[in-house]
Amino acid sequence: MNRDPEHEHQPPEPWVTKRQLADHLSVTPRWIELQQPLGLPRLSTGGMSRYRISEVEAWLRERYGSPAQIPQPRSP
Repeated sequence: MNRDPEHEHQPPEPWVTKRQLADHLSVTPRWIELQQPLGLPRLSTGGMSRYRISEVEAWLRERYGSPAQIPQPRSP
């Protein structure tokens, strides 16, 4: 039986913390918090949120367009 690599079982994408997501996107954790009420995709259980980078990146592209158009938090 031949295996089709395209249809092989892929392990699920790992969930990341707010800090890991913020580091990946080069934003602050506070910016992540501000996006949550706007619909930022996340899994929230017991007061903790976890994110999948691919889902967040797709949401950001849909909401803001290209990465260069993503608003950055202002410095105080």
